[in-house]
Amino acid sequence: MSYERDLMHSESNLPMLSLEQVSFSYPNRIVLEDVSLEIPRRSFLALIGPNGSGKTTLLRIMSRVLQPQRGRVLLEGHPISRLSARALAKKIAVISSEQSFEFPFSVRDVAAMGRFPHLNRMQRMTALDWEIVEGALKMTCTEALESRPISQLSSGERQRVLVARAIAQEPSLLLLDEPNAHLDISHQIAIFNLLRSLKSDLGVTIVVVLHDLIAAAAFCESVLLLHQGRIVKAGRPEEVITAELIRKTYGADVHVFPSPLGGFPQIAFGPASEP
Repeated sequence: MSYERDLMHSESNLPMLSLEQVSFSYPNRIVLEDVSLEIPRRSFLALIGPNGSGKTTLLRIMSRVLQPQRGRVLLEGHPISRLSARALAKKIAVISSEQSFEFPFSVRDVAAMGRFPHLNRMQRMTALDWEIVEGALKMTCTEALESRPISQLSSGERQRVLVARAIAQEPSLLLLDEPNAHLDISHQIAIFNLLRSLKSDLGVTIVVVLHDLIAAAAFCESVLLLHQGRIVKAGRPEEVITAELIRKTYGADVHVFPSPLGGFPQIAFGPASEP
């Protein structure tokens, strides 16, 4: 318990999350090999790379769903392996790309699930807890949906409700796996702008797995490129999303140019030239 109290009062100059020579393998396949990185507080990091490069596995190791076979993960300077599940949930919220609900919970009840780590066993929600939930619904513009079953929502609405649940959890670190999957362009923009506001307004550190390189360049302040389980490059979008690195890691010929909307790198590609 004293260890967990130390975590709650960690030095603010420590990275939010650190990985030290992390390696992970499935039977007959190495997925991650000697991955080391530091994620600063209040940062917005995109994990990119080809299919099978280890992005989702790395995110699962960050959330302790998977344990590295070598190396360690530090949350604000402390090994996450020593944290209780409840203490970890007070610090880290996760939104999976395959989130599903077996029962038709209301939107309000789903958002209220974010308060569970803050409640003792059998403790009922307090007025303050419900105030936090209502604030999360308002911030995600889902308060008008609060009585509807989550099973009846569109993909974009459901994604915003999951973010509301994460906000109600009051985490320091938010991990997301492809939050823009299956969303139309307006809902994609809304989700990414919401994530940026969580970082700027609430100080949440955000790590997101993305296949969409254009979204990674437009909305994330830093990018980490993985290939075959190793870090190829980490830095600002314009340092990582280059034609040379995309050709090297994805095997695709593309044209990369500055966006007229802010100078971040954009990507153009098309059919192969006729012989």
